[in-house]
Amino acid sequence: MSLQSKFVNFILKKYIKQKKSTVEESSYLDARKMMNQKGYEEKTDSVLSEWLTKKIFGSKDFDIAIDEMYLDQIRTLKFSHKEHDKEKCILYFHGGGYVAGSPETHKNFLADLCEKSKMNIYAIDYSLAPENPYPAALNDAIASYDELIKIGYESKNIFFGGDSAGGNLTLVSTLKLQELGKNVPKKLFLLSPWTDLTGEGESIKTNSKKDPYLSYDDWLSTSKSMKKNVEEWYAPNQDYQNPLISPIFANYEFFPETLIQVSDIEILLSDSIEVEKKIKKGNNKVILSIYNDLPHVWQIFSFLPEAKKATKEIAQFINS
Repeated sequence: MSLQSKFVNFILKKYIKQKKSTVEESSYLDARKMMNQKGYEEKTDSVLSEWLTKKIFGSKDFDIAIDEMYLDQIRTLKFSHKEHDKEKCILYFHGGGYVAGSPETHKNFLADLCEKSKMNIYAIDYSLAPENPYPAALNDAIASYDELIKIGYESKNIFFGGDSAGGNLTLVSTLKLQELGKNVPKKLFLLSPWTDLTGEGESIKTNSKKDPYLSYDDWLSTSKSMKKNVEEWYAPNQDYQNPLISPIFANYEFFPETLIQVSDIEILLSDSIEVEKKIKKGNNKVILSIYNDLPHVWQIFSFLPEAKKATKEIAQFINS
């Protein structure tokens, strides 16, 4: 664990976790503010918290073109370089609990991954709940993939990736493609994927105190918060053991090779461990890479040495 990550964990615990609203008072708007989403930016009363926000979300210089476009009417950021392989691409789904986030909130990470992988990336601005509940995001993911096929990409040259809720979307969109009898992407990479939306994951109990910002110290409150996100905002009145909502309950057959990255102190640790077991049970190739003492989706904290290492691991995986 680097000194930088220790410092980041300290800031997250002190200025995010300890200042959370109660579960009852919490709103999906809180997530949008925390992720510095456009239209929801909010100055904090802490110099350290403001510094961290700028480090994560502030504009950086990359030798990468970032262009707004549309895939089947879905707003998308395309990250590209003129020397990259034009036949291959990554379709990326951002995290944010299905209620927050955008391609812009992940811009620095995606530009870095584009450089390291030497592969162009399409990051879609999929429909967010509660304005657009399940299955709106899933429908957007399938439509954007279909559009990539229409414009000339072959499934064997398309890679899916996503973090947190975007990791969930990576899995469920691939499962949906199988259900529809369509060709699936070549490989998947999942960053701290949210795979069990029942709020009953084992590491909710074991890691609620350790997780720097995603949880409450009291695991019961963490579980209630997760259930509120799902039951009130993302997928009201649904079966939460539906594999297209909680892919932890899916059967994985003829599934693409998958890389999973997660930290050992996250409340979503068990989500990664259990889905790795399920994928492996279907005789599929899967790599579970567990990092130590890092915050949820540390990859977007691009200044951390561990973020650089994780991004390099992803690039090597998709190019191997």
